[in-house]
Amino acid sequence: MERGLRAFIEFLAGVLHEILSKRISLDLAFKTMLKRYGKLPAGVTPKTLYEAARSITLNYYTLRFMERRVFGAEGGTRRLVKLWLIYIADPSRLPHRLEEPVERLRRKFMKTWRRRAPASLDEVLEELPTVTDKISVRYSYPRWMVELLLRLAPREWVERLLEELNRERWWIRVNTLKTDVDRIVRELEEAGVVVEQDKDLPYMLRVVDYREPLHHLDAMWRGDIVFQDKASAMVVEALQPSEGDVVLDMTGAPGVKASLVMQLTENKARIILADLSLERLKRAKRLLRLYGVDESRIDIVNTDSMRFKPRIKPSKILLDAPCSSTGTIGKDPAVKLHLSDQAWAARFPRIQLGLARNASAIKAPTIYSVCSILPWEGEEIIESIDAEPIEPKVPGSTGYTTYSVSGKVRRFFPHIHGTQGFFIAGFRG
Repeated sequence: MERGLRAFIEFLAGVLHEILSKRISLDLAFKTMLKRYGKLPAGVTPKTLYEAARSITLNYYTLRFMERRVFGAEGGTRRLVKLWLIYIADPSRLPHRLEEPVERLRRKFMKTWRRRAPASLDEVLEELPTVTDKISVRYSYPRWMVELLLRLAPREWVERLLEELNRERWWIRVNTLKTDVDRIVRELEEAGVVVEQDKDLPYMLRVVDYREPLHHLDAMWRGDIVFQDKASAMVVEALQPSEGDVVLDMTGAPGVKASLVMQLTENKARIILADLSLERLKRAKRLLRLYGVDESRIDIVNTDSMRFKPRIKPSKILLDAPCSSTGTIGKDPAVKLHLSDQAWAARFPRIQLGLARNASAIKAPTIYSVCSILPWEGEEIIESIDAEPIEPKVPGSTGYTTYSVSGKVRRFFPHIHGTQGFFIAGFRG
């Protein structure tokens, strides 16, 4: 195999291995491999490598299926990268110098495995016996997750959801504590970032197109803008924070939602920001300072919020609970790989229920949210606590109709709202 192609495959296989072995994000795995390699393969840019790594991660279950179909068993990550090059990669998006080596790889593969290798992915999809299998392989999701969604919604709806969940979306929150929307829109346009102001939340901008990596924007480093999904901002809007409120942010680090509470109240609320992770709290302190939040009005507490009882009774509680992050796959496709173990995804409700029950015991109006499309992290949590549901005063869809609380909760879906997948509910203890 040509040296450049071999290096290309080794790098991408390494990214996939990092995600699988360490359960980390795509971005962290990619940065780890960049440090490890030091020097990229000749003619290959970081952008090209990242796009390839993202595509491979998004198509992980499809590639695993193709691997079992051809080889009869699962193997290493190098084999998955080769299958990606053969069946999924867009040749026009590969480095020019790799086009011929990749074509030779394809010809050799088809010749060696001609009796077992399908000509295309479409050929395989036509052979699949069930709707669940077809959706799982076409959109690359674990079979258990597809089965669950098909019990909750019609096939066409599920397919649209999973297709759109695979897409990358960017939203920008303008930090009006430090700047104004018009100024930021002009600055972004000059930087080649095309945005559209949201009709529901004027301080939110949907990114339509961009020229350079968004994380290179000066406005981000100044704290003038915050990368935050619209659905995430709707969680804070549902809380309806106002001047003089004492808000308990139960799992508040790294402070993005807390900073929006202070933005909406013009730094006139008070926040008890609690979190179990000391490192995340340190990051929260840095971010809140960067965003122009009045730190004298923030009390940071390193604690387990399943048991924490604040000395000052809060007027409102924000509970953005730890979750499977199934609603954020477009942002981090590595979440898909973590879902290969259903038990991993099923461990979160115990934590969520413990947090929600403690919030209910504190007896203050609470907004509960998770960036998840799984009902056991949303509707089932609200049905399991002894608390009065409060319908969130934000737009969005109702919950999954198989649950009694459906009409009293909100869900945001990428194929309907152009956001990440989010669940939002209110209750009073």
